Amino acid sequence: MSMYFVGIDISKYKHDCCIISAADQKVVSKFTVKNDKASFVQLLTIFNSLSNPQDIRIGFESTAHYALNLELFLENANHSFMEINPLLIKEYSYYSYSKEAY
Repeated sequence: MSMYFVGIDISKYKHDCCIISAADQKVVSKFTVKNDKASFVQLLTIFNSLSNPQDIRIGFESTAHYALNLELFLENANHSFMEINPLLIKEYSYYSYSKEAY
C-alpha cells in the first residue's frame, strides 16, 4: 500500500484537510470537516479507504484547545499524528519561498 500525508488546518468550528499521495506527490483529496464526532467518523472512513493507519502521516498546527477533540478521536482510532508549532510552519514557508534564503 502507498503512504499518504494528511495536513489539517485547525480552526474553532471546522478543519480543512488535504491528503497527498507520497508516491507521486499529488493531491488525493481536499475537504472540510466540522469539529464534531460525526465529521470525525467521516474523516476516519476516508482514512480507512486509503490505507492502513501505519501508512498515513497526519500533521496539524498546534492551536491550543481547538484540536483537542480531533486529537482524542484520532488516538482512540489508533492513528498517530504530529502537532507542529505554527511559528515553525511560518518560518519554513518564509525560507521555502524567499529569494533571500538562496
